[in-house]
Amino acid sequence: MIPLLLIFASFLRPGSAADPLACSPRACGNLSIAYPFWLHEDGQPPCGSPSFQLNCNGSQALLSRSMFGAYQVLQVFPKNSSFIAVDNNLPLDNGCPKWWFNISLGVGLSPFVISSKNRELLVLDNCSKQETPPGFNRTSCANESFYRLGGEYGSHRKLAGLPPACRLSVVPVLGVPDGDSYVSSMRQGFLLEWTVPSDVCPKCEASGGQCRYANDGTGFSCSCDDGLRPDKCGESRK
Repeated sequence: MIPLLLIFASFLRPGSAADPLACSPRACGNLSIAYPFWLHEDGQPPCGSPSFQLNCNGSQALLSRSMFGAYQVLQVFPKNSSFIAVDNNLPLDNGCPKWWFNISLGVGLSPFVISSKNRELLVLDNCSKQETPPGFNRTSCANESFYRLGGEYGSHRKLAGLPPACRLSVVPVLGVPDGDSYVSSMRQGFLLEWTVPSDVCPKCEASGGQCRYANDGTGFSCSCDDGLRPDKCGESRK
């Protein structure tokens, strides 16, 4: 009779998504993955918004909803609602891709925006003339391409005098002191930001809790010493 009661009780118990530990922080390489990001795990229910889902490939935490799933998250700054990512689609080995593209195309449908705190790596390629444009440096590639470390991200729209016979691509970078190596600039990554939907997470952390997604992976819960709370620790259960 006792085993039957235990089996019956297991059907009455909430699913694994209600477990306070089910969506607790995870590690991938040197990165600690916590709210609002979450780590995809086979056989487990989702722990949050698909836009913040990460896949762990060895020691690399990759943003699932990025272009070809190739944006590697290096650091997350939850208090600033920002993170540093490297686009592994870029030519990080030798700086000579088959073609250049604007990174903004890869984040167009996500909640993330490229921070204006980045600088611009301006690349001119497919140029019909071989002369180096003023202010640019020639790459070692064979496609008549040139690069220049520009100013604040977005400022290229005010540039004048760019050669019309070239194709312009803009890559956000954190920047290097002398701007001599555009490849190392790309390897450092760039800063992305997201909009904070509400102030519930700061309230939760101020009460001594940790931010979690709610049971269905779309809401919010505050993980406290005595279990999950809807907003902050110290509240009575609803």
